[in-house]
Amino acid sequence: MFENLNQPYPFNNNFKHNLRTIAFVCMGFMLIMLYFQPFGINFLASPKDGYFVLMIGLVSAATFFFNTLILPGLFPKIFDSERWTVRKELIWNVGMFIFMITGFTLTALVFRISGMQSLTVFRSGAIALLPLILFNLANYNNSLKSKVAQVIDSGRHWLAEERKGIHTGADEVVRIESENAKEVFEAELKNIVLIQSASNYIEIFYREGAVVRKQMIRQTLSKVESLLSGFQNIIKCHRCCLVNIDQISRLTGISPNYTLEANGLDFRIPLSRQNVSKFRKLISAK
Repeated sequence: MFENLNQPYPFNNNFKHNLRTIAFVCMGFMLIMLYFQPFGINFLASPKDGYFVLMIGLVSAATFFFNTLILPGLFPKIFDSERWTVRKELIWNVGMFIFMITGFTLTALVFRISGMQSLTVFRSGAIALLPLILFNLANYNNSLKSKVAQVIDSGRHWLAEERKGIHTGADEVVRIESENAKEVFEAELKNIVLIQSASNYIEIFYREGAVVRKQMIRQTLSKVESLLSGFQNIIKCHRCCLVNIDQISRLTGISPNYTLEANGLDFRIPLSRQNVSKFRKLISAK
């Protein structure tokens, strides 16, 4: 049971998506509070009840904003989506829950909301569950949509490969152009070692005789991944790297820091945890 807490869990660190989610969740939360009026909150009874609803909506927004947009920027290693687990997700949600209970309780005491004077912490906790559930449902829904999009995209690639056949010719020449078409990389597929993202550029590591050289081109990794999708030996090992499996010599490291090594390359290639078993099989089959 406890081993499941270390399982990977999707963490959304998309700034625009999180900002939209916070706005929609907090507005929806306030509307639900005003419409259903739980725990004696009655907007029509007194203006202060309406101000109370507005304040707890702002407290919720501040909590989500701090935890999804500020903390990941302050502690990028902790909130790395590649290392996010069920355990971290639970601890993160408990922290937000405690923060909201404290904020709601203080707000109820300040506004002296009728019906919340007794068992204030308990009732604040019950109310705090609502925005937290809405926020997690919104994130889970977005995660499902992303997975469906990936499945559809994989299906399209599979159909394309079925129609044209999967390229396995190591002697085939690969040509990659920059976005402005002023720079061009050309090399035989068998000589490509690694292609990795570098901000708005990609770095292509390739063999030229016994030496591994590097060429930078202004291009996106996703565009290159789509261009090379027909070659079965070019595989994505990390969100920022594509490798030629024929050039990989071994897999090293322990969870969660796995890496790949290639002869002649003076650094190790990052390997995401979900790809470890696949690369172990591929390397052992060589």
